[in-house]
Amino acid sequence: MSSSEAALSTQAQSRRVMLAMALSAAALAGGCLQPLYAENTASSIGGSVRNALRDVEIDEIKGLTGHYLRNELVFELDGGGETIAPKRLKLTASVTDALEVVTVDFANGRADSAILVARATWSVTNKADGKVVSQGTNMVRAPYERSVQRFATVRAARDAQIRAAKSLATLIRGQLSADLVAL
Repeated sequence: MSSSEAALSTQAQSRRVMLAMALSAAALAGGCLQPLYAENTASSIGGSVRNALRDVEIDEIKGLTGHYLRNELVFELDGGGETIAPKRLKLTASVTDALEVVTVDFANGRADSAILVARATWSVTNKADGKVVSQGTNMVRAPYERSVQRFATVRAARDAQIRAAKSLATLIRGQLSADLVAL
């Protein structure tokens, strides 16, 4: 056996050892991870995280983007189903919208595209003791094209508000779920 063959054999053997170590470490770490929305993931308010999310009552949110955000949160947290039992948590939120103009057609001075910047500030409190369970501020951007046709521009802006509300609801659900996990 030449020295180059011996070196290749040693490299192959060390790679096998490293692979075996990595697989055993992954197997050991796999036991401590569990899905966030599993039935047996305990929440800090009792029960599972999935059931805790269903226990959130969502107040009215002012503005058109707020209206869409509330609808998306109802769907994200509860699936849209009505429950008979009173809810234990209460989510209050406020939404602010801003518009950023990205490009302008210099021939006629009109904006060709814009970005809707939506910011939601929210908090979830326990209705029994008034204690804040989770809170946060999330911001998303939803770009859209503007047209010389007024209806097309209005509809594109409305679609941007709906997309922003969906993105905000997903962010809020994820942060709220993470805050509800019992350590």
